[in-house]
Amino acid sequence: MAIIEKIKLDEKDLDILYELQQNAKRSVFQLAKIINIPPTTIHNRIRKLKENGVIEAYVARINREKIGQIVCALVFVSLNNNELESSSKKGGLASQIAKYPNVDEVFETTGNVDIVVKVYGKDIRDITDFVINKIREFKGVTKTETVIALSEISKR
Repeated sequence: MAIIEKIKLDEKDLDILYELQQNAKRSVFQLAKIINIPPTTIHNRIRKLKENGVIEAYVARINREKIGQIVCALVFVSLNNNELESSSKKGGLASQIAKYPNVDEVFETTGNVDIVVKVYGKDIRDITDFVINKIREFKGVTKTETVIALSEISKR
């Protein structure tokens, strides 16, 4: 198992990260004005955060409603590890599920379920189709439970 080096962040680093999470398209000069520190300091800190792997990527945040995916669901997946195909073991199944375009996040978990999938669909029938015809088709999936989100509050 690889050892992950912990990076010490101060209040300025955390402020930069927070502002980038709100809008990653802000310029160094805009960030400097918001956080009230010099642009060169912002630039150097962002560079160090990237070099140290704290900032991994800048990504587009999709408004799911605008593309017709108005239903969000959490799918709890239980597995029988003895029945899993070799490509599905050691995180393989979670990685395979994460490749579907309507899947937002996948978590391997402890407790009563093995995987939690955050998925979007245009309606409940779309979610049902995904669960039955995609997730339940994987060998080793013994049970799924789907919870429809009534609202979604995002920190992003």
